[in-house]
Amino acid sequence: MIAEFWLLGTHLGPLGAIPPTGNRFRVRMTAYFIFDAEENLVRECIYFDTLALLRQLIGGLDLRNQRTWVLAARCVSGLLKTSGDKPHPALTRTTPPAFAD
Repeated sequence: MIAEFWLLGTHLGPLGAIPPTGNRFRVRMTAYFIFDAEENLVRECIYFDTLALLRQLIGGLDLRNQRTWVLAARCVSGLLKTSGDKPHPALTRTTPPAFAD
């Protein structure tokens, strides 16, 4: 099954190491759900434009206002921490599902 949708929300909690900015976002997403013969969910894959999301969360900060400078610095620091991490082993050590013929 394939689902295509808009994810709408407000950034009120941390996104990894990026602190909440309070900015609203709207991102197009696609989700793929793979089921086995007994209709059990085997795998779910979600795809979206990460840059579009980050642009809305961090790009919406008013850098002319000095009160947002600390938050902007924390966001940049969070981005740098996130970009240097290795992927979680669960994302790289996957086994393909066994389907009955």
